[in-house]
Amino acid sequence: MTGASDFTLRKYEILCGHLLDLGYLPVTLTHHLRHPDPGGQRRLILRHDVDISPAKALRMAALEQALSLQASYYFRFPATFHPGILRTIAGMGHEVGYHYEALTRSRGDMGRALRTFGQDLAAFRTVIPVTTVAAHGDSRSSYDNRSIWQQVGLADFGLLGEAYLSLPGFCYLSDSGRTWDARRKVRDAIPEGRIPDVPIESTDDLMGWIAIADVPRLCLNIHPERWPGEGSERIVAYCEDHLNNLVKWCYRSARNLKKGPGDTS
Repeated sequence: MTGASDFTLRKYEILCGHLLDLGYLPVTLTHHLRHPDPGGQRRLILRHDVDISPAKALRMAALEQALSLQASYYFRFPATFHPGILRTIAGMGHEVGYHYEALTRSRGDMGRALRTFGQDLAAFRTVIPVTTVAAHGDSRSSYDNRSIWQQVGLADFGLLGEAYLSLPGFCYLSDSGRTWDARRKVRDAIPEGRIPDVPIESTDDLMGWIAIADVPRLCLNIHPERWPGEGSERIVAYCEDHLNNLVKWCYRSARNLKKGPGDTS
């Protein structure tokens, strides 16, 4: 994991400026799916999974608005569902969608999961239009929420896209685990996505690699709660990331022990 000086709101502002200087055009996922040809310009999708703090999502959205950036924000239901903040962020020109975890919440019951998904999506749509969704991953769960799309189609719910499944060919990198190293991610990846051929730990590593690599289509998944302000807020976020990584390691180790030798289920 990188040090406490990385993954701050100020560092995110520097990252955004770097990407703009490199000629990237930030667009929402919905805009990309409706207008897939970037016309030779580098395309960037800033995706934000709001797992914990709607307030920090709002702060990040305001920073992006000041930089004339558009991003796609995905909120959990009911954990981070805050109608007032959803409307405010959408009013800034950002996309707002549903960060679904229906299969996990239904403990693998597919029928129940699909009903839950539909009910949650309907609740979002009473607040703002929703055209795309993004799966929430929980290392403590053995269920992959994206599995619901093996039973139904996005069009069945009036959706245009899914943030993991609708970006083939993109280079996708996530800040999960407080590292950008795609090789350390279990589920946090997209099909047919490009993976860097060098380790990328820090945000400085990320900026350096993007500057020299030919990456015409880039998607960054950035969790707002991981990018605090200065002072004690930064130290708390750093310690929380360390603790979360330890908990994830414990759950994965326990699952592997339960499987036993030769069990690949």
